[in-house]
Amino acid sequence: MTSQLALAFDAPAPKARRAAALRSFKARDESPAEALAGERRALGQEEILLAFFRDRPGERFTPWELTERFGICINSVRRALTQLTDRGDLIDHRTDRRPSGPYGQRSRTWSLP
Repeated sequence: MTSQLALAFDAPAPKARRAAALRSFKARDESPAEALAGERRALGQEEILLAFFRDRPGERFTPWELTERFGICINSVRRALTQLTDRGDLIDHRTDRRPSGPYGQRSRTWSLP
């Protein structure tokens, strides 16, 4: 009878954060003051988007629709949606894809849980 060895795979260690106070802003070469200002700006964007969704329960929006409405760049909107989804404040509807944006590409939608 042969025995089979079982391998134990541990979960990878979480990445160390450069600045523990930063939750939404990814600091690169900024000074601490610039990084904290970026964090405040990112959190403000998240609050704006979450308030918008809370005023419209049951409705779904693409990142491009939010960019057009608020004038926030698409990368910041996507980052805010990711952060809000990771925290459980929003749901990413991966299969609900709608044409939007300047080129009509299909984008996923988000809504409140």
